[in-house]
Amino acid sequence: MAAKYREANKRTPAIFDTHTHVSTHAFDKDRCQVLERAWSSGVAFLEVGFDEESSRKSLSFAEEISGFCAVGIHPHDAAKAENLETRWKHIESLVTGSSRVKAIGEIGLDYFRNLSPREAQIEAFVMGLDVARRHGLPAIIHQRDSSNDIISVIEKHSGGIPLVFHCFSEGIDYARSCLDFGGYISFGGPLTYPRNGHLRDTVRFVPADRLLVETDCPYLPPQSMRGKRNEPSYIVETISAIAGILGETPSEISRLTLDNALRLFAIGEQKW
Repeated sequence: MAAKYREANKRTPAIFDTHTHVSTHAFDKDRCQVLERAWSSGVAFLEVGFDEESSRKSLSFAEEISGFCAVGIHPHDAAKAENLETRWKHIESLVTGSSRVKAIGEIGLDYFRNLSPREAQIEAFVMGLDVARRHGLPAIIHQRDSSNDIISVIEKHSGGIPLVFHCFSEGIDYARSCLDFGGYISFGGPLTYPRNGHLRDTVRFVPADRLLVETDCPYLPPQSMRGKRNEPSYIVETISAIAGILGETPSEISRLTLDNALRLFAIGEQKW
């Protein structure tokens, strides 16, 4: 089966989903079918880790299917028992050991749930940015109810590396700050929710060369799939929404966001 996946992934995709968690337990029962639906829709994706174990799993999965991944420590996992510096050293070894690792993340700050103390979150975030800077990789940023501290940490520690503001949920003012740091803005299923007019306004504001799309699956499905598990093939609904907002065709938005992702993650010339 892995050989079948590798062969399918050699095709140049039509769409790039910049944030997935397909290697997690949510897909254990039907992962093969999920992948087949993604590839039949022309969707490739970046598999994203959120702690040491999931980062190793993301890399193993990416190698199995000839895909790509990101490795990192989510703010929720910043205060796990093992020494944070040791965990980051283990994760950094994944970066040096495989060309399939294309970003550091997801990293950032989450003050909504506060599953780790804020001080631990900031420490983990800074360490992640340091790893990204050492290896010249983009960083994938998770932000929830923490925009001021996100900007403060980035100002001091990002060193000009590319940044992806994942599953963007804020308005134009925060987007402007993100863009000022050279950031890319990635939109997911919440863009399609009726109440999120501010996100549709933000889509109009973001320059075309900084626009990305994602599912963050299995979370945050688009409007037509609310209440269901999300998956990469559902990204077409977000693309259609952006096309409608910008007065473009879905194929034009697919191509635009694909080109942006391949350029950002330095995989445009690499054999799939």
